[in-house]
This record gives sequence, C-alpha cells and structure tokens, in this order.
Amino acid sequence: MIFPYPPPMPGDPWFRRPSGRGPSSHDDLLALAVMDELSADPHLAGGEILVEVQNRVVILDGVVPSAHTRQVAGDAAWRVEGVFDVANRISVESPRRR
Repeated sequence: MIFPYPPPMPGDPWFRRPSGRGPSSHDDLLALAVMDELSADPHLAGGEILVEVQNRVVILDGVVPSAHTRQVAGDAAWRVEGVFDVANRISVESPRRR
C-alpha cells in the first residue's frame, strides 16, 4: 500500500474514506509510523511525498523544494523503529528558468 504525504483531505477529489479496517500488515504499520514521523517535522511542508514499505524497506518518492528537505525526509524514515532500509527516490524540484 502507498501512503501520500501530506495525506488527502476530505475535500480533495481523490480522497477515499478508510474502510474502518486497520492496517493489513506490518509493512502498513511501518508506513503509517513513517507518515507520523514526516508529519511531525516542520521542514517537510511544501513537498509531496509517497511512502511505501516492502519487507521493512521504506521507499520514499515524490518531489520536494530542496536537497535539505529530501535529506530530512530520509532521516525521518530512518528514525522509525523496525525500518530495515530506506530507498530515498525523492526528487528535488528544479528552479524554473526564465
């Protein structure tokens, strides 16, 4: 399962309400813990990050405004207990040329 950060809001056109069931696997629990860690860090505002976990390996994908923000997201994932590895595939938004 892939989790977007920031999470969708009820007004977003692609928002889907949870089914009422809890996470279906240990990987889902880790992904939710990574989302909590990302949400707690104010440096991560302004980025769009997808979190996926496969066999305790966190895969971060998306676009953020700076290399520092990319590093902060990776560090946040590593802080979650139970994470075996982090694949940080986040791209840094390139400045627009005029």
